[in-house]
Amino acid sequence: MSLPVAAIDPAAGIPPSLSARFVNRRTVASLVVAAIIVGVAIWRAPIDWGDAWNRIRHANPLLYIAALLVYYASFAVRGVRWQVLLRNAGEDRPARPLTGIVITSFFVNCVVPAKMGDVYRAYLARAKLRVSASKALGTIIAERLLDLCVLMALLIASGAVVFHTKAPGILIPYVVAGTLICFAGVGVILTMRAGRGQRILRLLPEAIFHRYENFRIGTVRSLGRYPTLLLLTGAVWACEAGRLGFVVHALGVNVLGPSQILLVALVAALLTTVPFLPGGLGLVEAGMVGVLIAVGGLSREGAVSIALLDRSISYGSVVVIGFVVFMFTHLHAPRAKTAPARG
Repeated sequence: MSLPVAAIDPAAGIPPSLSARFVNRRTVASLVVAAIIVGVAIWRAPIDWGDAWNRIRHANPLLYIAALLVYYASFAVRGVRWQVLLRNAGEDRPARPLTGIVITSFFVNCVVPAKMGDVYRAYLARAKLRVSASKALGTIIAERLLDLCVLMALLIASGAVVFHTKAPGILIPYVVAGTLICFAGVGVILTMRAGRGQRILRLLPEAIFHRYENFRIGTVRSLGRYPTLLLLTGAVWACEAGRLGFVVHALGVNVLGPSQILLVALVAALLTTVPFLPGGLGLVEAGMVGVLIAVGGLSREGAVSIALLDRSISYGSVVVIGFVVFMFTHLHAPRAKTAPARG
């Protein structure tokens, strides 16, 4: 949901390997930081890890599989939504390959910090589907902003239902930060839609201006057909909440209602946007445990078992399944220079 933080111009063509530049240093460093966070939590947290593991070991396998299926159904919805965004921007592409690219980008975001998966997604759109990388990146940023705005609306609504009067302090930073980003993002898009600064931008070299125009078109024009986009985005977050709901019931926890489950799922999704850790590893788990205890009054062991089992799907399975999809798209993606799409 956060904007891709990258020092690379995707329009210039990102090498399919991607690892040569990022995996060696940034990925290892971020994974080490995440490992330290997890290690310290295991070492210092007053948690009976044996009890937490015992709960996980006795989870209902059928409900766990249901959670897995619901989660991967969300990727199909994301693929269709990206298809709509691209079509709004003048690029009509089938949903099936778009879904594969989305899964690949999630895998890269799980192993590489700074949201590089979003940049790689733009590259794959150019290399495999002949969509301008700048325009594709614009649609991705529009999608992330749409995700964040709907997430914040649902988070505030579910928080109001759960807490009635005021939310506990643990939620306030999430709400404030997410709301500020939403307003800033909407302001930037409105400025781009109004065409502000065009005279100055035309002073730039033609190639750079052309890429900016493609980016602007992808960002601004993709946000059309709002009812369809909002419906699909709502379906994405329903799948996220459904996954967590199945996990909760697989562990035999019956004290959490739908609004509480939705609230926890949204907070977990919001924490994955932190760019310093790949997939929010370590941070998401800690945040989920804190919110589960605050919202549902669960024991530490119960909250940890839910967080770990849920993350085995939203992180662990993406690393495994996403790697297979990544290798397929990686090995079959042509070099960017062969793609006729410009910018």
